Amino acid sequence: MKRRSFVKKAALATTGAMLAPYILPSGRLFASTGSRVVNHVVFVLFAGGLRNQESIEQQFTATQTGFSITGNIMNNMLSGNAPLSNPIFTPWSPILASPLSTQGSLFQELRYAQGPTGHYNGHTVAMTGNYTNTGLNLNINPDMPTLFEYYRKHTNPNKSAVNAWWISEGLGPYPSLNFSRHPLYGPQYGANYINPSTIFEGYGQQYLSDAKTYQPDDVQRMKTVKDFLNKSFHRAASEMPGVHNDAADSVNIKQFMADTYAKLANNTLPLPTPGGSRASLTGDLTNIAYSWQVLETFKPELTVINTFNLDVCHSDFSSYLEYTHRADYGIGWLWNKIQSTPGLANDTVMICMPEHGRNLSPNAIIDPYGMRAFDHTSDSNSRRLFALMVGPNGKIKSNQVFGSNTAPVGETIDIVPTIAHLLGFYNDIPSGMLPGRVLTEALV
Repeated sequence: MKRRSFVKKAALATTGAMLAPYILPSGRLFASTGSRVVNHVVFVLFAGGLRNQESIEQQFTATQTGFSITGNIMNNMLSGNAPLSNPIFTPWSPILASPLSTQGSLFQELRYAQGPTGHYNGHTVAMTGNYTNTGLNLNINPDMPTLFEYYRKHTNPNKSAVNAWWISEGLGPYPSLNFSRHPLYGPQYGANYINPSTIFEGYGQQYLSDAKTYQPDDVQRMKTVKDFLNKSFHRAASEMPGVHNDAADSVNIKQFMADTYAKLANNTLPLPTPGGSRASLTGDLTNIAYSWQVLETFKPELTVINTFNLDVCHSDFSSYLEYTHRADYGIGWLWNKIQSTPGLANDTVMICMPEHGRNLSPNAIIDPYGMRAFDHTSDSNSRRLFALMVGPNGKIKSNQVFGSNTAPVGETIDIVPTIAHLLGFYNDIPSGMLPGRVLTEALV
């Protein structure tokens, strides 16, 4: 419908009422209805720095001087035979009947084209869709809006924070990535952030799991004291900086935490390990276990999860291989859970991508197995990575492989626009904010 015709008909329908259309930041006259591909996206940053040599190329130990074993140690995500022998760790049998690469689309050569290949930088690029050179003060929110902010601002109708979650394996600078400092966005559009190993394990469990339930009068008195000590006095929570949940969502989050602590106490928390063994948990698998609790409880439309144990590669290449294998199992376990849960099954796209790669040449550190370690200092090899996209039949192409070492397809900045397209708000993001593109190769 042409704008002139629309205005004329609207004026007739309102019998003389003045029409004052709201102009969106994108330049669109009215909010887009948003043609979604799916209603849920889970983005897993396979973080800590993963080389294509040990993942896509399946070289196992063959890149090490004096070692020659090849084979696939990511047999839930990638196709390929496992190593014929494994002197480093005891392999876990695949949890998936067929690898995710056969169920979806694999961009086997993606590029991190600009900026330092640091962990914070890599996370920031993946979650904002913009390259960054930030490297001094990492404990600040990024300059450009995050995926969460785009989602919550431009999805129509707007979504609350319980529909967007950022769940990280580590702390450090990562809590700062749930919203940006951009003047058009900010904390009012941010995601709920949790670090499960802090909240649900160790001291978090000790001090929070049996927290006392206070009466309303007690709560008000404590709030008054807290406001005084914070020098915020009578200001409402909505006036304070940070991500806020309304009263109903806050109650649901509190109940979620109580239920999760109960599962821990009763030893009924599902774990992404063979046989549900707690002794086999890594930090990455712990993060995946609690991420599933969030997904099952809230069924959020947008969830970002990271792993981080692979960073051990700076000093221990053998442990890096084992953590890679374990995290791959966790991804397969998570996908099984998603596909067996009404409300998520056949309506979820999962995207897995390392935040960056690692150097081609090793450093001088030798691990107990005699293997050299690898850093990530922005050489060309640390800019090589992959992305795996899997989703419902008829929405995401299956058994497709894109790119080669000499002809890469896609960049890390392409994930944000791709997710925005999948959730139907890409066309409402202001022009010029996202330099990347939608990875249409994977879409049916």
